[in-house]
Amino acid sequence: MMRKLDEVMSGKGWDTRRKILEELYMRPTTAYSLAKKLELNYSTVRYHLDLLERSGLVNHQKRGSRQVYVATKNVEVLKII
Repeated sequence: MMRKLDEVMSGKGWDTRRKILEELYMRPTTAYSLAKKLELNYSTVRYHLDLLERSGLVNHQKRGSRQVYVATKNVEVLKII
């Protein structure tokens, strides 16, 4: 996981991923809502959410017909935000 985490936290996409994590840490939400709030393309948000999920920083839960994303405790433990 550390190698993946290093990859996720480096590079030009980190600022976007950090913003997503900050939003999810405050309140679980959908990819669509994140895209709207952060003024990003939906596919861009989904790309970053997939990376964050593979690295163990985000999980998704099905609520009705929606996929809701939530920051995991790893964000707090690792003091990422």
